[in-house]
Amino acid sequence: MEKTIDFLKYRFIALGLSFALMVSFVVISVFQGGLNYGIDFVGGYKVIVKFEDKSVNEGTIRQALAEFNPVVQQIGENDKNEYMISTKLLSSAESVAGSTTSAKFDMMKLKITEKFSNISFESEESVGPAIGDYLRKSAFKLAIMAVVMMTLYLAFRFEFKYSVGAMAALLHDIILSVAFCGAVGIEIDIPVIAALLTLYGYSVNDTIVVFDRIRETNEVRGKQLFSEVINKAVTQTLTRTMITAFTTMFSVLSLFFLGGEVLHNFASVLLFGLVIGTYSSIFIASPVVMWWEKWRTK
Repeated sequence: MEKTIDFLKYRFIALGLSFALMVSFVVISVFQGGLNYGIDFVGGYKVIVKFEDKSVNEGTIRQALAEFNPVVQQIGENDKNEYMISTKLLSSAESVAGSTTSAKFDMMKLKITEKFSNISFESEESVGPAIGDYLRKSAFKLAIMAVVMMTLYLAFRFEFKYSVGAMAALLHDIILSVAFCGAVGIEIDIPVIAALLTLYGYSVNDTIVVFDRIRETNEVRGKQLFSEVINKAVTQTLTRTMITAFTTMFSVLSLFFLGGEVLHNFASVLLFGLVIGTYSSIFIASPVVMWWEKWRTK
């Protein structure tokens, strides 16, 4: 006879752990000045530079321009040796000190010409604060729309109680992931938003597999309690959940170690989200479904 693990027994420990992590991340993030938004959301300048010296790489450029805290990314084919260099708009402290944003950008260009020879500026581009604010608000609205649409789909595909459980796990994953970014200083830019949206799909997909088995087991449960049905279903899908998580994690680890500086933040958010998403499917989504069912029957 297959042994059933009593996962629900640990639901309060799991909730306590999640709450402790969330509070810790938020407090650390607040002390560090809040979320660190990238150029796409706060505005800044981007310039594409072509270097004739083949020994130049992302590391040497980043080191030479360290005072401007630039984001350096190689673009195009390797033999062209072209890099996109970005810097944010001035902070309020820098503005008070008397500098201007255009002056900061001019100084960065001057530093590039001083540090490197035989270069050419291929293009220049600016993102104003108004556009950055619009992009930030748009990203937030689209995230909310995605949650609402998935809730409606799950309510139609399963039952409303499963939709509530899946959305609780999803919000748990996203809030923790964003708080994690603030705590460790990960810059919130377009790739990180893409990572968070990827976690949307992963979290819901992983939870749906568990819920599908709960529904199938519930239809033939006989005299079993609903909590026993949940434990049995989670136990039966545990192997599949772990194999999926580890397989995905190996791919993301490749991005983390081999993807370079540009993909480092993207992979970091995905790694954290994968762990949290697997954990929440078992210890967050399932207890919420049980509590909702108890409340509904009362």
